[in-house]
Amino acid sequence: MKGKKVYSISKVDTRIYVKGFSGVLVYKAMYAILTSLGIFVGLYLLTSPLIALLVVVPVLMVILYRLNKIQQSLGPEGYLKKQTAKKLPAFVSIKQEITQLLNNDNH
Repeated sequence: MKGKKVYSISKVDTRIYVKGFSGVLVYKAMYAILTSLGIFVGLYLLTSPLIALLVVVPVLMVILYRLNKIQQSLGPEGYLKKQTAKKLPAFVSIKQEITQLLNNDNH
């Protein structure tokens, strides 16, 4: 292989990154922003602009803050695993052997 360049294949990160969010959390943030915009327009038309601002902006900030904490603690993969674990039936459990339990207690 003299004279030929060797190219290595590496894993390409195809997740979407937007303002600190990645993966599925980008879509969650986008849905939260679009929903809050719709609620703002509805409240703006039905009530006053001040009430619409006082209701929508704090709720949106709380939702984005929670998504940011999920991004920092679990990441998109951990979030998806947690959502999948919630969908499991209640009778599914993880069992360990007694020796594993004893070894975990000693450490």
